[in-house]
Amino acid sequence: MSDEHSSNDDSDGGVSLLGNSLAIIVPLLMILMLAVTGIAFVGNIEKSKKPEETSANSTGSAPAPAATPAATGSKNAAPDGVDPAAFAAGKTSFALCAACHGMDGKGMKIGTALMAPSLIGSEIVLGDPDKFSLVILKGLKKETADFMGVMAPLGASLDDKQLAGVMTYVRNSFGNSAPAITVETTKKARERFADITMETDPGGVSRLQLDKVLDAHK
Repeated sequence: MSDEHSSNDDSDGGVSLLGNSLAIIVPLLMILMLAVTGIAFVGNIEKSKKPEETSANSTGSAPAPAATPAATGSKNAAPDGVDPAAFAAGKTSFALCAACHGMDGKGMKIGTALMAPSLIGSEIVLGDPDKFSLVILKGLKKETADFMGVMAPLGASLDDKQLAGVMTYVRNSFGNSAPAITVETTKKARERFADITMETDPGGVSRLQLDKVLDAHK
C-alpha cells in the first residue's frame, strides 16, 4: 500500500511540475516569437525608406518640393490631439503586436484562420483603458479555438511609456479614434494588477472574467 501511495505522489508531483513548467515556457516562447517578428517588421520599415532616399539623392541640385496638406495627413501621421512622438513610439512598439494582429490591425491570416482578432472597432481597444491595459499586461487564456494564437502577457516587454504609446497608437489607427493613453494611466494599471501572476492565473486572465477581474481590482 505504501508503495502505491508513493507512486501516486510521484506521479502527481510530476504532472504538477510539468504544468507549472508549461505555464512559464509557453508565454516565453510566444514573446520570443513576437520579438523576432517585430524585428523583421521594423527592418522592413527601414528597407521601405531606402528607395525614397535614393530617389531624392539622385535628383541632383533640385530641392525637394514642400509637403502638401494631403501629404501631411497620411495614415502614418498622428491624428489631431495626439502627441506625434508618443504615436511614433507606439507604432514602433506595435511591431510586437503585428505578428498576430497584422500590420493593418485586421488579424494575421494563416490560410483561412486568424492568428488573433481584429483591432478595428474592438470594444476592448476603444473602451475602458484599464481593461485594455489588463489584457496587454497579463495576457488572455486560450479558452476557445476561434484564433490560432494566444494573447501572451507583455508586461515584462513593455514599460509604462511604451505601453501608453502602443495603446494610443492602436486606439488611433486602422480607422479607430479614441483619447490618448497617458503614462500615469498605464503606471497605475500595472500597480493595480500586480497581484495577477503566472502562479495565480496561469496562461493569463479569462476573457469571460475580464469585468469581474476589473471590479475586484478597483
